[in-house]
Amino acid sequence: MYSCGNDVYFHYPFWKIEDSTAHQHCGYPGFGLRCSDSGEPMLGLPNNVSYYVKDLNFIASTITLVDVDVVHQACPRARHNISLGTLPLDYSPLDVNLSFYFNCTLDADHVVPPITCLGIYGIKKSYVFTEGEEPDGFDWSESCEENVVVTVKETEITSSIDELIGSFGVAMNNGFVLNWTVAKECDSCEVNGGLCGYKNLTVPEFLCFCRDGSIGTRNNGLCKKLGMFVDDALSLSNYKAMGLFED
Repeated sequence: MYSCGNDVYFHYPFWKIEDSTAHQHCGYPGFGLRCSDSGEPMLGLPNNVSYYVKDLNFIASTITLVDVDVVHQACPRARHNISLGTLPLDYSPLDVNLSFYFNCTLDADHVVPPITCLGIYGIKKSYVFTEGEEPDGFDWSESCEENVVVTVKETEITSSIDELIGSFGVAMNNGFVLNWTVAKECDSCEVNGGLCGYKNLTVPEFLCFCRDGSIGTRNNGLCKKLGMFVDDALSLSNYKAMGLFED
């Protein structure tokens, strides 16, 4: 069991990024959590953006994330779309997308109010909608400098555009929920009671840490003896100490 100092505790398939995990770790690739200076776990997604981990539910297999760039901002400026890449993560039914259009030159004020807290620069204004709810009759993509889609919890937003403009900051600060599934190549390992791991984070080599103390690889069968990796293999006792295996 790991912690960065706050109330969020985590374990397999997540792992704590430390010097000792530079060459080998037990957990899913991309699921390494780094501790912030303020003692909060952070997950880096493939878009090279870090997110604070606000909650982990190991029964429901859900993780709640908040973009570090929006924390404590009443009127945050969304700067990037979310990218999950090939990670075994998926959006939750609890989520909804907000679509931001920035620095637009179209005249839509008689239909929808702009986000005044983000500033109005001459004729350029910014707008936010629940994705797919943009008013018809306007060429949003061509008339705006940037479109960014962010994910929030559906319970945090309202269908009223006036209320959405005043509440999107709170919604973004409360984060969004992702589901995780079994990593593709980990299924055969876990079904036999093992735990997935990887060696060499630059070009990850799949490992299966088995209950009998052996380690299996993709090329050498499900399990093989620890002696095959004498230099850097972790013993079964290490994982028992972390609470990953029980006697």
